[in-house]
Amino acid sequence: MNQYLDPYPHFGRLREVGRVVRIQTAFAGEGWLITRHEDAQSLAGDPRLSVDARHAGLELRCRQDEFTFRFADCLPETMLIMDPPAHTRLRRMVAREFTPRRVAGLAPYIEDTVHELLAPLPPDGTTDLVSALAEPLPAMVICRLLGLSEQDATHLRPLVSELTELPVDPEVTARVGKARDAVWAYLSHMIEEKRHTPDEGLLSALISTHDDEGRLTDTELTSMAGVLFAGGAETTTQMIGSGLLLLMRHPEQMARLADSPALIPSAVDELLRFESPVTLGLIRYAAEDITIADVTIPRGDLVFVGVASANHDPRRFPEPERLDIARRDNPHLAFGHGPHYCLGAPLARLELQVVLSTVLQRHPHMGLACRPVDVPWRPSALRGPASLPVRLGPSSATAR
Repeated sequence: MNQYLDPYPHFGRLREVGRVVRIQTAFAGEGWLITRHEDAQSLAGDPRLSVDARHAGLELRCRQDEFTFRFADCLPETMLIMDPPAHTRLRRMVAREFTPRRVAGLAPYIEDTVHELLAPLPPDGTTDLVSALAEPLPAMVICRLLGLSEQDATHLRPLVSELTELPVDPEVTARVGKARDAVWAYLSHMIEEKRHTPDEGLLSALISTHDDEGRLTDTELTSMAGVLFAGGAETTTQMIGSGLLLLMRHPEQMARLADSPALIPSAVDELLRFESPVTLGLIRYAAEDITIADVTIPRGDLVFVGVASANHDPRRFPEPERLDIARRDNPHLAFGHGPHYCLGAPLARLELQVVLSTVLQRHPHMGLACRPVDVPWRPSALRGPASLPVRLGPSSATAR
């Protein structure tokens, strides 16, 4: 089977080659892949591995100019590409406002929105659950959190989606560049509007928050808004699409979940373990020589902390290729680990929990309208189905 459609046997072979292996990628040239869970979990927060591209060696920087449109060029001065202490300051300021209470307050809106998106879908015939649900919902939710409108979500979502395309040729690079400029201009305008007419949204809160070093700069604010939207919309879209696909590929698990909704929290973590939106890994740069087993990663080299490989490591997960919605002791790395652990993880979990609960309540017998191998996957830095053709079947719940 195509490695992109099913990369896990390939990762299994790499794990047996070694704890760290040299790989070739289409979008960044050569780098080192950390293959096993214990190493990946440890190195995800290791200060010897930096997220700052300034630690890249000269050869790697030349390759990046050749292969990639760097994320730093899209959203500079964001905590995603900063090491402590700069990262610590920005994360602390955002976490002060991105609170559990703010996230929990979104639950009624998420529930209502899922029902509204599902209500017009025909029970007969074929429906694409990516375009009908997985794409619009996360964008609407993150805009609600930020204090933006549903019209803003409609405008920003396709632009931000383009930023995750793999720029392996000049045409894609140019398209990503135009999308970057449009996103930056739009968010800058929104921030200026919020300065004059603040509201209860997260964006207004970030504009007004400050610490001993002062307020966030315009560049920090715009980059942060872009990161929050991209993380809240794009990764959650892939998470929802992949999760629903997995359940339909494992109908016995879907039926079990429909009968036992108390399993939804553990099911969410198992779906994330099995199909993480981040496949190849968390991108890092070796800030110094690092020796793992008998392999030394030279300073300046590119390192992928292999999330998907680690999440299928049999040394940590018994029978990793078996989907088990009741799996216990599930320390998957879908949200990362260490200082860069995903700040939006509670919101992403909440959205997937509501989607699973509502979809399975309304359409417990839904199924794929094509063979699993015919489901198209996105040619993107984030893994998820490009479309998800399903037959919903008769509704078993009263639509709101």
